[in-house]
Amino acid sequence: MPTPSDGEVVLTARGVSRRYPLAVPGQALKTTLLHPGQALRAWRTRRRRELWAVRDVTFEVRRGEFFSIVGANGSGKSTLLRLLAGLSKPTRGSVEVRGRVSTLLELGSGFHPQVSGRENVIMNGLLMGRTKREMEALLPAIVEFAGLQEFIDQPMRTYSSGMYVRLGFAIAAFMDPEILLVDEVLAVGDAKFQEKCYEHIAGLQRKGVTMVMVSHDLAAVERFSDRAALMERGRMVAIGPPRKVIGLHLERLAETSPEIRQAIDEGIAADEERVRQMLEEDPEWAAAFAAALERNPAFHERLREQAEREGRG
Repeated sequence: MPTPSDGEVVLTARGVSRRYPLAVPGQALKTTLLHPGQALRAWRTRRRRELWAVRDVTFEVRRGEFFSIVGANGSGKSTLLRLLAGLSKPTRGSVEVRGRVSTLLELGSGFHPQVSGRENVIMNGLLMGRTKREMEALLPAIVEFAGLQEFIDQPMRTYSSGMYVRLGFAIAAFMDPEILLVDEVLAVGDAKFQEKCYEHIAGLQRKGVTMVMVSHDLAAVERFSDRAALMERGRMVAIGPPRKVIGLHLERLAETSPEIRQAIDEGIAADEERVRQMLEEDPEWAAAFAAALERNPAFHERLREQAEREGRG
């Protein structure tokens, strides 16, 4: 049976970088208009400030693969996804996409508040290249998935934020994509709707849809992904099996936050059986875990105290 690793490459990023200029203090439009000479002198004497949101990122995604990108806030994940979607152009490097792309980015941002949900569904489909007839045929499934049967003919200014994102997810999910780009939207709605989203994503996987997802939901990353990547300060610092990349990500976070370190330690202690199973299945992971324990004697002490309590019990 073929696996995603056997498929053809459908998405390629080569040396992709994206730079944004930052405003120099004192260069506000009002100041420039009222004091042009002063603004010109300030512009000449001040070094231009820049932010490289993404720097020299290179990777490939194959047909049918589920590729996830994790990282702390501000690491460049969402910017990279916008570059892959063609919503922004790289300052350097190139992006090649082979296939029909659908995006789940900033759900509901293109809706018109003064017209009904029904009309917005059709307009969004037209913008994605579908015909009016095709969208009218898809409309019942989209409305049912979003759970908005009673409200689909109401103006969208009357919708709650949750209704917005549910309808946005349903539209994008039913566009029959070959490549789906997902940015932190699988957590929309209540628990029931979230599970419906996960089931739909799993169905797309079975159909062989290629997916690239940016998420802070590490459980979803491990559940769905074939591979994962870690981004830090605009650079892709690791690519590999989801469990290993998630472990590296958590370890990096723990190094910068005592609270995160404590939460991770408590999670390990509370689910010792699962951790033991993971270590037995992966010798490389076990070696990394042992090295981390050597750097954290407080956790050793906590495990010893827990063992003593259980022994007395």
